[in-house]
Amino acid sequence: MTNKPESFDPSIPVLTDVVVPGKPEYARAPSAADEAAIEYDAELIAERLRGRFTGFLTGEARGLIEERCRDALREHSTQLVAAITREVAAALEGRMSEWVREAVEAELRRQRGE
Repeated sequence: MTNKPESFDPSIPVLTDVVVPGKPEYARAPSAADEAAIEYDAELIAERLRGRFTGFLTGEARGLIEERCRDALREHSTQLVAAITREVAAALEGRMSEWVREAVEAELRRQRGE
């Protein structure tokens, strides 16, 4: 039993009413609240989410992605430079001894007049 004053205007929603814009079947039916929570338009929700994702990816996220890519490229470039430097140094170390030996022998031959 509900207590409604005699001057009750049914066009004015009350706290127990479910008001869903565009879904008049949910209005004025307190038991419809559970149904409203269960019944939803999955396609509409998916479309809204797609729109949000697209907006995010073409807006704010694009800058974040670009910055992360630049950071990754810098990091990989630094690693490549370090690796190549080690390889070149190792190769030169072995060749350097050979070049010094050849240069010393050539200078000795020149001094002896050979």
